[in-house]
Amino acid sequence: MRTTSRRAVLDAALELVAEGGLDAVTISALTARSGVSNGSVYHHFGSRSGLFAVLYRESFEHCVTTLLPALEHEEPERAVRELVARYLGWVAGDTGRARFLYAAPLTAGPAVKASVFQPVAAWFAARAEEGALRPYPPWALDPVVMGPAHECARRHLAYGFDLGACAEPVADAVWGAVAPVG
Repeated sequence: MRTTSRRAVLDAALELVAEGGLDAVTISALTARSGVSNGSVYHHFGSRSGLFAVLYRESFEHCVTTLLPALEHEEPERAVRELVARYLGWVAGDTGRARFLYAAPLTAGPAVKASVFQPVAAWFAARAEEGALRPYPPWALDPVVMGPAHECARRHLAYGFDLGACAEPVADAVWGAVAPVG
């Protein structure tokens, strides 16, 4: 499968998820939307699950890449607040990928997610070791620390909740979760 055909299938999958959720992503719908044969889809991705695994990793990499510049700030509070703003901005700006990540959280294994998220987890661990942030185990960064941002993102994707309006209070909540005690 040529790279352009592979990209066409991945793009078609994102469009189908946006239109009808994961159930809308069938091999026949993918071939109709992308213009490639079903044999090509199976040859490259192996299965619908294989396609989802590739799309999940790619989408999660897009998300994390968007976050990384926030971590260049010297001051942890500024970095954390910008991380939240970048995340919410990514969700608003790339709703197709965001919708897919929220619809298909189990399509990539924990090792894949940990590998992609490693630079963010390492940044938090280093700041916690310095005493600049409250320590959290890596598994807690997503559900505990970023929980308020995730809930707002879900509402945005479900019914257009205004992410701009929630950015500051969500950043306050996330900073409150990681700010050093005392």
